[in-house]
Amino acid sequence: MDNIKNFNSEAAYYAEGMPTTESRVSHIDETNEPKFDGVNVLTEHPRFGDAIYKDSDGGKHAICQDTYNASLVSSGWVYEGVFLGYYKDGRWRVFKGNYSSLPLLKYADVVQFRVAVPAETGTLTLGAQFITAGTTDTISVEYTEGMTLGTAENTYEQNDTTLCGRINTALANLSGITGDWWAYVNGSGEVILQRDTWTDSRQHTCSGALTHITWGDMPANSSYRKANGQSTSYRGLMNITGAAAYWATSSTRELSANVAVHSEAGNTDPMKKTDFFNSEYAADLRAYYKTYENYLRGEFGILSSQKTGAFALPDGEYLTQKYGPMMAPTKSGGIKAKFPSLNWAYLQGGHLWDVTEGVLMMEDDNLNTINATQRKAGKVTLASSTYRWFAQRYNVNAAWFFNGTNRYLYIIIVYSTYQVGAVTLL
Repeated sequence: MDNIKNFNSEAAYYAEGMPTTESRVSHIDETNEPKFDGVNVLTEHPRFGDAIYKDSDGGKHAICQDTYNASLVSSGWVYEGVFLGYYKDGRWRVFKGNYSSLPLLKYADVVQFRVAVPAETGTLTLGAQFITAGTTDTISVEYTEGMTLGTAENTYEQNDTTLCGRINTALANLSGITGDWWAYVNGSGEVILQRDTWTDSRQHTCSGALTHITWGDMPANSSYRKANGQSTSYRGLMNITGAAAYWATSSTRELSANVAVHSEAGNTDPMKKTDFFNSEYAADLRAYYKTYENYLRGEFGILSSQKTGAFALPDGEYLTQKYGPMMAPTKSGGIKAKFPSLNWAYLQGGHLWDVTEGVLMMEDDNLNTINATQRKAGKVTLASSTYRWFAQRYNVNAAWFFNGTNRYLYIIIVYSTYQVGAVTLL
């Protein structure tokens, strides 16, 4: 195809379509206007959705999305993903999209307790949910003042000469015990009681000489603000198109009083679409928002650029870099990631996408833009119905995630298995 073309009119120019295999210079006769239509046009100032590559020397390159043709990119360049914007220090924020699929992982996968070692000889009582989740059972261990806590770091031992050995003997003799419970001495000289796999929301509870320490100093927060300024624990919508399709008919809310504009508070469900258009109690909302989608966006969307609640927590880069590398020994002598989702992103050289990035990426137009670039690259796309973890924690047993059914920024128990993805800062 010639890369210099002449068109009689703008209509003829646009009817031709944009070039996809080589750049083109065009001239429109009726307006005497030149047009420059490039393929794989590079930019030093990328925009949301542009394709990001690295060359063999590690240099970064941005290709304008509307000119992007993956098949024509230099063979020495490696696709990184989609440009999302600039990080606070000026680095490029990039959805690491160079995968054919993204893994499904837990947020946390062990439960850990610190054992308070007594100062004197006596009976040590340890209470945890050893047998039935929801019910705390206890074991008793005789402690001798000054006894050895354990003979080796992070090692399972069952004997009568060390404190860990006695605890493990008591656990082995506990009828009906479920899961791999064991005690060991860690690298800091602390006695740790651990369940190797977290399987129930209540397994963090304990009593006696135990203190739950799974999270260490990882912060948490259980709220954020919706677009209408109201605080919520989990009723902010991240994807309006999907939310409208779900809540239009799935809402069980019954209106019994007038609903004022910007009054949808707390964890209230959105009203049904038929109520929005027909109920006398929705007249003010109807007059103000006009459409059901605008109502959802204005009352249940998530306030942008907020610095409160979950959005005031450390970001995904900080949390991933600090907690992603943390590992835990296992009773069988192996090792596992304490926080698999953060660990996976850490191993990719990026960070687990956080709540701020989640709001950005799951917005309807932005999601479409991201997926358009990913399709051109032949890589994984993001569905608006897929459940996925974010980097921040909610409370003692739950973390923030995207609920792909009702499209909320929601919370769920950390041992659940959901999609994870990484964002890199270049």
